[in-house]
Amino acid sequence: MFQQRKNKRFSYKPRFQDSDDKASKEDFETKWNKVKGGGKKRGSVLTTLPALIIMLVLLFVLIYILNGYIK
Repeated sequence: MFQQRKNKRFSYKPRFQDSDDKASKEDFETKWNKVKGGGKKRGSVLTTLPALIIMLVLLFVLIYILNGYIK
């Protein structure tokens, strides 16, 4: 009496879906690698975080030593 209608299923596949899908995936991967930094250049050793912290500590030590000479 109260039978619900079932959704109809179609097995439609566009003619050129595979070629566009593969090309779009490859295009997306190349763009992603470019943005992500796949060909990442290494920065200078002086700009790494540990090197900057060491230089900051050395700067404070130098200021402390020079401050002793002024007084």
